[in-house]
Amino acid sequence: MIGTLVILLVILAIIWGWFRSQSDQLWDIVSQECVPQSSALPESSPCLNVVLEPNVDRGYVVFRDQHGPLHFLLIPTTKIEGIESPELLDSTVTDYFQKAWDERGFIGQQSDEPLPRDIVSLTINSSYGRSQDQLHIHISCIKPDVKAHLYSQLDQFSEQWSKVEDGINGNDYIARTLTEDQFQQMSLFLRLAEEVPDAENHMGSYGLALVPYTSNTHVPMYLLLANKLNILSLNLGYTGDIQDYQCDLLKTTGKL
Repeated sequence: MIGTLVILLVILAIIWGWFRSQSDQLWDIVSQECVPQSSALPESSPCLNVVLEPNVDRGYVVFRDQHGPLHFLLIPTTKIEGIESPELLDSTVTDYFQKAWDERGFIGQQSDEPLPRDIVSLTINSSYGRSQDQLHIHISCIKPDVKAHLYSQLDQFSEQWSKVEDGINGNDYIARTLTEDQFQQMSLFLRLAEEVPDAENHMGSYGLALVPYTSNTHVPMYLLLANKLNILSLNLGYTGDIQDYQCDLLKTTGKL
């Protein structure tokens, strides 16, 4: 068993090393193509929207990801490597999760379908579970089975962080609820750092996800989910596997 584990870890290290060698590709496209062409983006550009207000250091790009037809990224137009970057804990920095939520309409635009609020999800992976060293928040739909699993235990969640029963996709998660005001009042990066014990010192080990839902009293709410690196269980802090880039829930919105 030990030998098998060592071999698996070596293979993972090789794969991870190759991905890291390509880790600036996203930033190169954003900084060298999308930002300079922001006033007249060509139709072939993967950047659908470039916002440089109030300036390039506070702006962002909405990027069409090649993995899936309804998969978009929110990317800062300044160099920020990822969730571990200390500048994200500065309350004056752009709230990139809020901006990503505001840009979710691209899913509906690209699909030509009305976009129900409760099928959207936002995710960011840990520094160990990503291939690119430029902060990017994934905007897509949630997988039907993940949504059903979370909705089945909504009454167990509160404003206190607690474990997600049976985890998600075989990995341990913790979760807490957020009201609309709470989402807008504090960046999700800051909330993780301040509320989860020792998270501030290990931000790079965490993946985060935001999943909207509607309460029993018809109030718009959110679940904030966190997934931490665990080498022994081969969990890299990857949250992207809760998302469905084909967006099957657009076809079944009346069933869940």
